[in-house]
Amino acid sequence: MERLGEILASWLYQSRRELKLLYLKHSSLTTNRLSIFLILLFCITPLTLYFLFSDSTYSLLQISASYLFVILLFSLSLLVVVTWFKSEELFKTNVQGFSFLQLSPSNIDMDFFGFDNSDIENLIRLTNGLPAAQKIKIRETSKNKQSGSIRFIFTFLDLIVRGGIYRMDSKTKESLNILISERFTFKNAEINPSTLPSSYSKWCSATYGGNYDDVRKVISEGLGIS
Repeated sequence: MERLGEILASWLYQSRRELKLLYLKHSSLTTNRLSIFLILLFCITPLTLYFLFSDSTYSLLQISASYLFVILLFSLSLLVVVTWFKSEELFKTNVQGFSFLQLSPSNIDMDFFGFDNSDIENLIRLTNGLPAAQKIKIRETSKNKQSGSIRFIFTFLDLIVRGGIYRMDSKTKESLNILISERFTFKNAEINPSTLPSSYSKWCSATYGGNYDDVRKVISEGLGIS
């Protein structure tokens, strides 16, 4: 047993070392190659060591069945893990990596935002990480004279994005610009992407100064999240 313990300890050390190296070089491996490596590392190797150093005697049929069972079980586990992470990757791609509050359509004041049923549907699709059927139209209404402004959209998103969008780094700002360009539009014109960086900087400064506190309050009420 002591000898077997030393062998397993050495194997565990090598496994952790290889996994660390694998983590550093993961971008060069495909999912298939990574799966094969993990099956060899965590299925074939331990089972082979067990049969080599076990005091019991096993038939060829028992050994073959053991390998087949363990490989199938581990492969199914890997499939579940890969499927989960692939779905997460698709989710993040659809919404540029942002996570949103869950909104209730019945709590949203459609008149305040000037939303129609299509806008509400696409807003709910956005907050649930689903592809857009159409862009959400931002309209100026009698209740809110600022809804035609890009800064209105920034405040709107700051309230529904988990963690907000205030003072983001450059990479996240690029994702935000893509999200706005792909998911939002004004009633009579498309949003000009080239204006987003400067508008965002002005919005951050104005938000820091408290200039949008009143707007944030009424948008929160309009979304039913106040």
